Amino acid sequence: MKNTCLTLVIICSFFCSSGLQSQTLGNSAELPFELELEDATQDELPGLHSFAFARWNEWWIAIGGRVGGLHGFFAVTGFPEDEANVHIRLLNPETGAEYTYAIENLSGIFIDPLKATNPQYAQDSAHLFIIGGYGKDVLQNKFVTFNTLTSVNLPLLVSKMIAGQDPSLAFHQIESGNFQVCGGEMEKLGDWYYLVGGHDFSGLYSDNGVPTFSQTYTNEIKKFKINLTANNTPYVSDYSAFVNTQQLHRRDFSMAPVIRPDGSEALGLYGGVFQYTQNLPFYNPIYISNDNIFTLDASFEQQFSQYTCPVLPMYNAVDSSMYSIFFAGLSTHYWDQGSGQIGYDEKVPFIRDITALRRRADGSSTEYLLPERFDDLLGTNMIFVPADDVPHYGNEVIQLHNLNGRTFVGWLYGGIKAEIPNFTPSVANKRLFKVFITPESSATNEAESAASNVVIAPNPFRQQLRFEVAHTEQIQAAFLCSSDGKLLFSIQQPASDDWRQLESQFLNLNGGIYFFTFVTKNGPVVQKIVKI
Repeated sequence: MKNTCLTLVIICSFFCSSGLQSQTLGNSAELPFELELEDATQDELPGLHSFAFARWNEWWIAIGGRVGGLHGFFAVTGFPEDEANVHIRLLNPETGAEYTYAIENLSGIFIDPLKATNPQYAQDSAHLFIIGGYGKDVLQNKFVTFNTLTSVNLPLLVSKMIAGQDPSLAFHQIESGNFQVCGGEMEKLGDWYYLVGGHDFSGLYSDNGVPTFSQTYTNEIKKFKINLTANNTPYVSDYSAFVNTQQLHRRDFSMAPVIRPDGSEALGLYGGVFQYTQNLPFYNPIYISNDNIFTLDASFEQQFSQYTCPVLPMYNAVDSSMYSIFFAGLSTHYWDQGSGQIGYDEKVPFIRDITALRRRADGSSTEYLLPERFDDLLGTNMIFVPADDVPHYGNEVIQLHNLNGRTFVGWLYGGIKAEIPNFTPSVANKRLFKVFITPESSATNEAESAASNVVIAPNPFRQQLRFEVAHTEQIQAAFLCSSDGKLLFSIQQPASDDWRQLESQFLNLNGGIYFFTFVTKNGPVVQKIVKI
């Protein structure tokens, strides 16, 4: 980054304390981008956190979660019923417009799970799938972890609510003991859904030694497919579970999509609580993919943001690195402005700090503390919503190498706002931020210069195409990806005849947008190709 404060240069020289390995932070000036936050709060927006989220057209959909702050630690007041979000909400982040519908008025399904906090959820095109969550079961008159899978038809829900009509027909639901989970995370990866970590928590929440609850961690990565019947009722197939009682004994972590150096999609699991022997978070990331369901990175320990917070994922084909930006939340480590050092607090306080994790092609990782930080203690249970038109892969990882100048990449919304780091009053946050990324200009210029080695014309093309290649011997590899990041073909050490074969393969493509990459000793160069 260009504008790096002197204090941040000092940061990079300090080792972190605590039980972590001696591991320094990287110098943020080495990162190929700058991050900026712009407050875009609409006064009409509600304070919300820990809800299920989806979007359809210009509308954000929020179901469940809470309208109050952090839970208390006393049995009677842990999760006050009057602070549950009891409305389905349509929100417009640009205008602050809101439509609501009382969950109590829905029919045909078990409605209590739709008021739950910390459910797991994932959107697949026009449907939102919500699993589990913790809340009040009115029929049993007690707090439980629900065992439901609810499908929500988003276009039907939105159209009904805007028209002021009953949206009950948009909801369908089934029950399964496999889904009795809260505090985990769910994502879709290819054709598979992954329900990761979390716990089955029943009873009243407390931290005073009184046995008012029962708790069982899943210790699992559950893998399955969700299908829909003709009337949109969900059903599950191909279910399996991977168990690791040590490293998957986690809840309330962050999980975000990643792109691997070969262009394939995966998931990163970061942080989570609590360790068996002490009330401290986990520090080693876990990576999940369809071809390897569990990979623990034992060589790296994440110092910041170990509790649920937003993650902005970006892949840079220029240096074959995955960059994941973490927005504050709760952390054992924090930047102490008074002392000019990294502080450590085993109570895992709320922080303001924003960090980036770089994972290189060789699997090594480095953590960076960014100059930008929140002006309040924010981030916990906040969400990041990518911008619709930012260049991205099919799993919503942003293509850093295809950003041009200062780019709006998404929103930050909701979560918990704390007053002080520990044992703090708190409220549900209603603030909204726009997130901007500016790629490093020197990297962009180098890529543009290197792109002259291979000229593809015309572009866009229809039935004719030619490659003009300078210095073929300097090109180490070439490959083509679809706009959603899928690798279509690749060539190692291409020769003259290979380029003619590539012309033929390009002409056989269906109409659409593609990204062609060739690799030289200076790194990858990406070109956007359009077939019409």
